[in-house]
Amino acid sequence: MFRRALAAVAAGLVVVGAAVAADALRTVEGNGVSLRVAPDWVRVPRADDRPVTDPRTLLVVGTHGVRPIDTECQVASYRVPADGAAVVVIGWKGKLGVSYLPGKEALFAKELERGFFECFDGRGIAAQVELRAHTYQLNVMVGDRADRATVAEAMATARSFALAD
Repeated sequence: MFRRALAAVAAGLVVVGAAVAADALRTVEGNGVSLRVAPDWVRVPRADDRPVTDPRTLLVVGTHGVRPIDTECQVASYRVPADGAAVVVIGWKGKLGVSYLPGKEALFAKELERGFFECFDGRGIAAQVELRAHTYQLNVMVGDRADRATVAEAMATARSFALAD
């Protein structure tokens, strides 16, 4: 009986901890989309998309130290610290006829892969979502020395994608 009571208390603490963590999240919006981020994550200035006109980068968030850089790659146009992470949301003007990436559920099931993005040596993953006749791509980039908590925050941030009100 003592073990059951102890297990119930432990489970309750986990639920309370998760609720407190969820309350600590804040919403970052831009260009019609939003992400929920941990308190220490920041909005990152978008890199120049030129010459690409479709898709466009809509919103970028990351840990401290993430910043735009000049590359020929649209998604990986950001310096991500070795212990940091970034989420880059791009969107098309309309709906793509064919998607080469799995939907948002892939962000629950797949592992980060090294070499996923051109111009980025760290680990990454991406997923495409279709909402209101538009296709959006959620891109997660994580540095090689990022701890499990940072990886979890990055994945949760990408999964939180929504259209802004």
